[in-house]
Amino acid sequence: MTVIVINVHINSAVICRQKGEVMAGKWSAKNRGDDIWIAKTGSYDVIIIGGGITGAGIARECALRGISFCLLDKDDFAFGTSSRSSKLFHGGMRYLASKEFGLVRESTSERNWLRNHLPNLVRPLGFVYPAYEKGKARPFTVWLGVKLYEILSDWFSEYKNYRKSKIFRTEFVEEFEPAVATEEHELGRMIMAGFYYDTNCDDARVTLETIKESLDLAGSKSVALNYARVENYIKDPAGKACGTVVKDVFNGNTFEVKGRCIVSAAGVWTDQVLAATEYSKQRIYPTKGVHIVVPNERIGNRNAFSLISFDDDRFFFVLNRYKVSVIGTTDTAYYPESKNLDEPRCNKEDCDYLLRTVNRMFPHAMLTYDDIIATFAGIRPLIKQDGAERESAVSRKHQIFQTKDGVVAIAGGKSTTFRLMAEDLLFYLQKHNYLGQFSKLEYNKRGFSRQPFKVGLSRKEFDNIIAGKGLTKIARPDQLNYFHTQFGQGGIEILEKIRDNPPSGRSLLGGYPHCAAEINFILEHENAPKLIDILCRRTEAQWMIWHYKQPELAAAVANIMASYYGWSDEEKAAEIKEYLDYVNSNVHFLKHS
Repeated sequence: MTVIVINVHINSAVICRQKGEVMAGKWSAKNRGDDIWIAKTGSYDVIIIGGGITGAGIARECALRGISFCLLDKDDFAFGTSSRSSKLFHGGMRYLASKEFGLVRESTSERNWLRNHLPNLVRPLGFVYPAYEKGKARPFTVWLGVKLYEILSDWFSEYKNYRKSKIFRTEFVEEFEPAVATEEHELGRMIMAGFYYDTNCDDARVTLETIKESLDLAGSKSVALNYARVENYIKDPAGKACGTVVKDVFNGNTFEVKGRCIVSAAGVWTDQVLAATEYSKQRIYPTKGVHIVVPNERIGNRNAFSLISFDDDRFFFVLNRYKVSVIGTTDTAYYPESKNLDEPRCNKEDCDYLLRTVNRMFPHAMLTYDDIIATFAGIRPLIKQDGAERESAVSRKHQIFQTKDGVVAIAGGKSTTFRLMAEDLLFYLQKHNYLGQFSKLEYNKRGFSRQPFKVGLSRKEFDNIIAGKGLTKIARPDQLNYFHTQFGQGGIEILEKIRDNPPSGRSLLGGYPHCAAEINFILEHENAPKLIDILCRRTEAQWMIWHYKQPELAAAVANIMASYYGWSDEEKAAEIKEYLDYVNSNVHFLKHS
């Protein structure tokens, strides 16, 4: 890993904003030294280990309720599963088959709250669920599934489904989705199709915006550090954990962080994080999920599809995502004793598994390796479960437990239910007397955190604000859409940067919306010390842009970062190499097939 020394000179405080206000504070990697000083000189109600969506949710839950936190991650925020999912917040249609109605109810309810209160990042997406004469999904099963899915979501819920589900006749499907097979198929004729709504998202940005909001709300009371690895635990005279020993990954220096309680939200790394505690047994059952990305025009799906694999009857998706289609996910065991949890990759077998079904369901696609823009793979942090016959049968429910020396851990679960998981965690801490006066606070109640995100803007709100500021014609239509969906309120500041410096709005790579104004906004507000942080997690560039175009974009972004951070030519070259090595490792099988 490249070591970068960053000068300290920017105040890390971020202030709360009203809709339409320019972001007034900074959260830059330039102030990393300040943040480390704050972390090691403070004392926190909760130390959170893990900066994925679960840890981010816990931080927000704490901040909303006046509880101070120190959030630590050994890599970048959202480095693991939280940037490598199916890019969906969904209820889990397939969990109905295993009768996990409670999980579906929780997930759809949380999905609907997010769609209402973070509308630029959590967006409605229609799903087609076809039934064929000889298919595993029978017409009655499909009808019952989409109707039950809708009922579980809407029943006594404050936030409802985006629109009602429907049942389509084959003739309508032929017009609605002409690319999918309806006649003369090996599964026979299509009988009907269910249609329902879930939501798509940028999972990493939801994680990041949740952390940013937590810091907004907490002010100087709390801090979040990436590239800060927990090496050990500090114990009080009674043997209870009361702090952590943390290593700065960039320079190797160690420091201590003190706290009332320590929470592990480390996902697939839970067993590793707890190894230095009095931890009785390993709990994580990691499974790998792979996605491949192809041009949407090659498949032609106008919506998302819920499909059943011809190989093993597993449920997976073909998702419409602007100009691309995302195909996935797989679900295979991933054993940490033989593989690095940091580096799951798509291989030829994963790719072939997905393409076999897609090419049979969309017979005119005839996808080959030449059509693959990118791949990405993540690991699910499932809880070990006796009796599960295969990986996809393992429950996605979360569990909370504690070690003998008082480290509390939360594991399992789904990204969609991150708020609920965080809420459950805080009430667990309250029940076990970790939080002192928390039980006396007026806002100590369930559902309190179902509040709007400050960064969230509907497209109508966004358009009204930029029209009022005279920013409508500052950028191209595709850039306006991109700035809204990815940054919400932050997109307004990016447009103002372009107004003040028009060349900063020029595309860094032809045909794509990324520009210098966007990169500078990220550097100032989103704590991205490395090139790979920006291209893999602050943006979706790694998997939305053709792998062979990545060197040009990487060089352009690295030049901006070098100017901002004062990198040497050697440091810049090392950053580019690290990122391109990662890109190439995800498509290596394409070049050797």
